[in-house]
Amino acid sequence: MSEPSEPTPEAPRREFRFKSAEFERTNRPLDEDDHLPAIDARTIARQAHSMGDPPPVAPEPPKENEVHEILRANLERANELGLNDVDLTPRPPSRRKVDYWTLMIVGNLGFAGLALLLSRNVVTLVFAGSGMVLFSLGVTWIMWFVMDNY
Repeated sequence: MSEPSEPTPEAPRREFRFKSAEFERTNRPLDEDDHLPAIDARTIARQAHSMGDPPPVAPEPPKENEVHEILRANLERANELGLNDVDLTPRPPSRRKVDYWTLMIVGNLGFAGLALLLSRNVVTLVFAGSGMVLFSLGVTWIMWFVMDNY
């Protein structure tokens, strides 16, 4: 029950075409007399020096269509829901600075305490110092560049 790959004399080949497009014009068409003259730099300079006629006035904007109605309805709905209301109350102060300094002091004191307890050789002191540097850089990066005020 499939169609044959080649047309037979009994069945002519079907032709498919696009239908003609129909568009609604919202801007008025330009007439032959409405086109704006070509302006180059010499013409602009001549007009500036002679204070000649001002450039032609732009045509009137198009009349409102259904897009304007939809946008107006969206704005009214957003205003009803309060989406466009601005809250001007001041934000509460952030605890980020206090938490940062608490972490820095406690963390670095922990590494310093380990260095004092396990100070058998220079390598232990170097590891504790490098731990303090890495901890300080990590906490600073996370608290001031990754996190937001809270």
